[in-house]
Amino acid sequence: MTNEIVDFLEDRKQLKLKKPGGKSVEQIESDYDIFNWVDSAARRASQLSMVSHPGKFSHPDAKITPVLFLGQSACDGYVRSGNVPVQSDVLGNAAALDVYAFLSITLADGQTVLQHLEANSESLRSLLGVDQRVYDEWRTGFLKIKQTDSVAKSDGKVKQVYFPVEGGYHLLSVLTPSGLVTENRRRIREMKFSDEAKLAREARRNAQPSPTGLDDLLGVLTVRFGGTQPQNISKLNSNNAGEAWLLPSLPPALARDHIKLPKRDFFESLRWDDSLRFIYTALHRIFGTTYNNVTIRDARKRWFESLFEWVFIRASILQEHRPGWSDNETIQLPRSQRLWLDSACFNDREQHDGWRQEVAEAFSRWTIVTYRKLRTNMGDAVILGQTEEVAFSEELKQYADQMPEAVL
Repeated sequence: MTNEIVDFLEDRKQLKLKKPGGKSVEQIESDYDIFNWVDSAARRASQLSMVSHPGKFSHPDAKITPVLFLGQSACDGYVRSGNVPVQSDVLGNAAALDVYAFLSITLADGQTVLQHLEANSESLRSLLGVDQRVYDEWRTGFLKIKQTDSVAKSDGKVKQVYFPVEGGYHLLSVLTPSGLVTENRRRIREMKFSDEAKLAREARRNAQPSPTGLDDLLGVLTVRFGGTQPQNISKLNSNNAGEAWLLPSLPPALARDHIKLPKRDFFESLRWDDSLRFIYTALHRIFGTTYNNVTIRDARKRWFESLFEWVFIRASILQEHRPGWSDNETIQLPRSQRLWLDSACFNDREQHDGWRQEVAEAFSRWTIVTYRKLRTNMGDAVILGQTEEVAFSEELKQYADQMPEAVL
């Protein structure tokens, strides 16, 4: 019969045996004997505390009563502890975290060692191979990981808020729900970096349909806890390499009731933003280098892709606008841009050869002019000679020619 506890200890023993120096083989074999190791772990469990809201996220020196909140799920529409299944966290002596790893072992029935201890399971005692007296002693020691002080205490280093109540104020100690933070990070990673997300992004670049669609979050902020020692904050923080992701919490931006339509030239109507400046800053570094190797060429291609995407996102807004918008008498766009941007003109594209090339040439001219203006304002523009400008323009036009017709 499989004994998950024996397998757990065997894996850890093999890691110790592979490390050069240190204890002798005989000592390591003795340390990882099931009786010796579990007996030691039961005594060390009191050095850890299971929590749901570690105070050390506010300050690494904060010492508060361990808070272990196990809320009940309710269909109330709130994102709160209890409504989202999350892992429990643990903090305390980092050298004793192997005890928590032991308590987290999932046995054959799907229950963890800790759950078996809480239920006073006979099957766990059988796996440990000890009599009832020893098992009871170990169980008492391990369950100390969930004990809390009889008197709740906070710490001045924890963020505190005076909340108004009838007749005065109530002082709240604001704590971080590390389980929710971890689950939030896991879901964002899945959304942004899963295999399905990568395939969906590739499909979007190629103007192809995607069976899963693509979701994304912009403006995600990374915050770090614990510096080079994230395990000193909590176990989940250590699992997350000390990183947590915050979603933007900003007042809503009022949407415009109309789209700004270009009058004479789509490219001249584009408004620069921080994203465009960032792209041109990266290209500026490439223009200024004296190297011309595969790495430089690949980097230039990647930033060209980013530049194309920035432009075509704005073009797609016009393509989805009311068909026939370019027929307005105040709008005097070139024919090529009307065929590109106004969906009412899409059926006329076959009758006008070369419109894609005209758009590509206009894009190339705009790119160079924009670079000059941006970097001249910065005072460090790289002077592109006539030869370099022609080569650069041809490279841009060749790249534009490769774009699917749905995009350009």
